[in-house]
Amino acid sequence: METYDKIGFNYNKTRNADPRIASIIEKSLHLNENNLKLLDVGAGTGNYSKFFYSKGYDVTALEPSEVMIAQALENNNIKWIKGTAEHIDIQNNSFDGVFSVLASHHFNNLQLAISEINRTLKSKHFAVIFTADPSVVSKKSWLYDYFKIVFEKAISNYINIENFRSLIESTANTHVEIIDYPLPDNLVDNFFASGWKNPSLYLDQNFISGISPLVSLETNTLNQIQKKLENDLKNGTWNSKFGRILEENYFDGGYRFLVWQKP
Repeated sequence: METYDKIGFNYNKTRNADPRIASIIEKSLHLNENNLKLLDVGAGTGNYSKFFYSKGYDVTALEPSEVMIAQALENNNIKWIKGTAEHIDIQNNSFDGVFSVLASHHFNNLQLAISEINRTLKSKHFAVIFTADPSVVSKKSWLYDYFKIVFEKAISNYINIENFRSLIESTANTHVEIIDYPLPDNLVDNFFASGWKNPSLYLDQNFISGISPLVSLETNTLNQIQKKLENDLKNGTWNSKFGRILEENYFDGGYRFLVWQKP
C-alpha cells in the first residue's frame, strides 16, 4: 500500500500550492510560451498541477496513491495517470518540462525514477525536483530539539543533496544546479518545516495530518513530543530558549531545488 493511501485522507486541508515555490519551478523550467506539456511526478492531490494549468500549461499528473487522486481538485483539463516515478507509462520525449514537489523521498528506486523522468523529457528541456536534505538543518534549531527522532529517521531515508546531484548527473549525463530555498514564515504549503516560526501549529491535528513523517510516528511518541512542546510554550521555556527565531524572516529547513537540462 502506498504511504498516502494510509495517511493522505486530509491532505488538501493544509497542503496548497505555494505560489513562490511554483514560480521558482516555472522559472527553472525556462517555459516561454503557453500550451507546453508538463508532467507533475508524485502529484499528490494535484495542487501544483492546478497552479500550472491555471498558467496556461497542458498538465499531466502522475500519482501512485488512489486516496490522493480521489481528493484531486475537480479539473477535467488535467490528465491523471495512476503510476509510480519508476515506471512512467508515457512515450519518450513527451514533455516540455517535468517537475516533482516533495515527492522524491517516497520513490522506491531513485536512480530509476530519474531515468524515467529524463526519458519522458524532450531534449534541451528542463526538469526540476523540489526536495529536502534534513542533514543540513541546524541541530540547535527548536525543530531539531523537539523532533530529533523525526530528523534522525529522515536523515537515514533522504539522500544527501550533493549525492542527489551526483546521482542525477551520472544518470542523466548532464549538469545539475542546486538552488537553496530558505523558508519564509507564511507558506501556504504546510510541509514539515513550514511552521518554523509558529510552533503551536505542531499541536494542530489538521497541520500534522498532512505531513508524512509526523503522521508516521507512533502515536505515543508524537503525543509525548506535543505534550512537551505545549508545556514549554505555556511556561515560557520555549520562548526563553528559542524565542529569538521570531525575529527572523527565513529559516534554512534544508529545502532545495535540483534543476537540470536534458542533453
